[in-house]
Amino acid sequence: MTAGDKKGLKKRKGRDWISLILSLLLAFFIWLVHNFSNDYSAYLRFQVKAVTNIEGHQPEAVADEILLLRGRATGFYIIRNNRRGSVPQITLEIPPELFSPVAETSDRFVVSANELKDKLSANLSGEIDVDFIETGTLTFTFPEQSHRKVPVVPLISVVYKRQYTNVGDIVVSPDSVLIYGNTEDIVNIHSVNTLPVNLVNVDKSIQGVTGLETIRDVRIDCKEIRYFIKVDRYVEVSGLMSVKVNNLPSRYSIVLIPSRVKFTARIPFTTKNDDIFDDISLNMDYNTFIRQKSSKVIPTLEKGDTEIYSYSLDPPMIEAVLTHER
Repeated sequence: MTAGDKKGLKKRKGRDWISLILSLLLAFFIWLVHNFSNDYSAYLRFQVKAVTNIEGHQPEAVADEILLLRGRATGFYIIRNNRRGSVPQITLEIPPELFSPVAETSDRFVVSANELKDKLSANLSGEIDVDFIETGTLTFTFPEQSHRKVPVVPLISVVYKRQYTNVGDIVVSPDSVLIYGNTEDIVNIHSVNTLPVNLVNVDKSIQGVTGLETIRDVRIDCKEIRYFIKVDRYVEVSGLMSVKVNNLPSRYSIVLIPSRVKFTARIPFTTKNDDIFDDISLNMDYNTFIRQKSSKVIPTLEKGDTEIYSYSLDPPMIEAVLTHER
């Protein structure tokens, strides 16, 4: 065998060893991936961040304790979860009614960890099958925060079909919300507006959901507002009506100018038009009149059980003159 042949043989043997080592490494890698992809039962640790809405407190806090649970997960996930010096954080939205205040404190609350099992399972779905929770309770500190309750103002514009109108006011739920922030930021806030809603060609009752306008540096405890508008078909009726004076002492008399006003009302389409004027009256109260500075009076409507959606008077105000003492 020549020197060249020996050299070629040595090169082939070297390549064979390299191929063998690479094959072994590849086989080990495939074995490793296969085994780490399998599910195993293990203890897993989490730091729990709670998002809630406890009245008068900030909305977020991290638990003092580490949550320990047993569940099934892939080998890769278990290794990642148990790395030294690293505890993964999980954020859970927790209803405020699950929290109990810690005695003799104003900002510390506890929650049973078992109450969170369903939320944990939903949050970790696809990664962990939770078997049971080892930790008993979790303690959170939610610092107190300045707050006040203000009404919700619906910014809802409605254009109705001909001969349709709203029945009563627009109903919103909730009709008031809590606002949180620095005292100087919230002291002058007296209401919160909904986001604008524009409705057209409305001929039936309608309900929906809208948001609230954001206010800088202020947190609102509610994100959505439900609204309901009752709508019905109406017919318009009108007629001249006299104004009755109530509680007038026998020794006085009052002259009303004009003595009669035009009354126009929107009533349900199914109402018999002839019946309405027998059941309603326009009034003014003597005791209220003598306490006011003006001689102008807005007559009030007494309608009993008669359903009237809206009405107007022409003129809208009358002059009342106390004429003489009898």
